[in-house]
Amino acid sequence: MKRFLWCSFFLVYVLITLPGLHSHNAIISNDYKNNLNSILIKCSDYCERLEKSALFFVCQERIEEFIYFYSYNPRFRNYRIIVNIPQKIEKNTYLYDYQLIKKGRKFEEKRILLEENGEKKHQENAELKTKRFYSKRSVFGPIGLLNKDSQELYDYEILKVDNLKEKKPYVIEIKPKKKMANRPNYGKAWIDTKDSGVLKIETEKESLVGFEKLKEESEKRGYTPVLKAVHYFEIEKNGIRFPSRTVFEEDYIGPKIKGRIKKSRTVITYDNYRFFIVEVKVKY
Repeated sequence: MKRFLWCSFFLVYVLITLPGLHSHNAIISNDYKNNLNSILIKCSDYCERLEKSALFFVCQERIEEFIYFYSYNPRFRNYRIIVNIPQKIEKNTYLYDYQLIKKGRKFEEKRILLEENGEKKHQENAELKTKRFYSKRSVFGPIGLLNKDSQELYDYEILKVDNLKEKKPYVIEIKPKKKMANRPNYGKAWIDTKDSGVLKIETEKESLVGFEKLKEESEKRGYTPVLKAVHYFEIEKNGIRFPSRTVFEEDYIGPKIKGRIKKSRTVITYDNYRFFIVEVKVKY
């Protein structure tokens, strides 16, 4: 099965139905609408700065991948109900030195594989070895959703103010105005209320590359995939937010499954950032 490339948002609807709150919610809703245009302008400015910036950084990229295998319950073999307790768990761990250089519109992305499943390595120009999901150029995730050109293609709505590690970001839902041939990602973004920087992105499962094929193959077996991709941007340097963590979760539901089963979970952590001036040549 092909791996899936992020690029972003799983929709969570929050319905407030408590009595006595409707008038208050209407006031909040109006405030949100008044703030939305201002937020989008600031997000566009941030994306423009990110697009024009010259970047050269190296960081460590740690990946933990869990793949779960199941068997059928013999008592229900005729009904093919899967036991939702995995019989086997495959765990893969990888440690890369990850380098990204951006100068103008040119990108250079390299990896050195330092460790695989506890075994020391030193494999230059290494490919990502994950079996289910992977992420590329995560630092540029906000551009395709919130830059000036993208804002012509999407509808935006502020859902609420959330709590995220001592910050209170706006949660903005992003939906395409119409279906686009190249299926760009969409979903939700957590926007800092102070500087409109992007703190978190959740990608809607239908917008993930490869989802339609996965869904078609799964439904032939009577299953429905439930995917979640979340990207965190918690490291800041010179006004640019860099990725700190990405989490992919792959579950399945359906009449042939008892409850919900988890097929895979992939966690990518970025740390130990080292920043360089683009013009300086650093041997890597």
